[in-house]
Amino acid sequence: MGKKTIWMNDSLIKLAADVGNAKGRAGKFSARLGDIVERYELVIRLTPVPELSDIEKTILDEVILGSTLTPTTIRYMPEAIMDCDAGSVDERISLHDKIASWTPAERIAVIEALGL
Repeated sequence: MGKKTIWMNDSLIKLAADVGNAKGRAGKFSARLGDIVERYELVIRLTPVPELSDIEKTILDEVILGSTLTPTTIRYMPEAIMDCDAGSVDERISLHDKIASWTPAERIAVIEALGL
């Protein structure tokens, strides 16, 4: 496999700086990035994906698409549902209440499962 070019967002720039100061395998950017991806995949694989109806998926599409995922985005996801146009008020309230009980990992697992 040939060399790959990756887009260096702020998180990867910070990671590159952090591993540049480490010793051994930990000092290799690609090795550290691979470790992080493997751990992320484990968390996603071991986190049950809550079931959603079609309208709930539509509402989440509107909430997530075009958003930058940050800790604040994940933390306040239930509140963002109330601000969208998709679904009825009752459907948004129901989804708000459902998502409010989810862990951050469950919220991210749903985003991954939906391909958002």
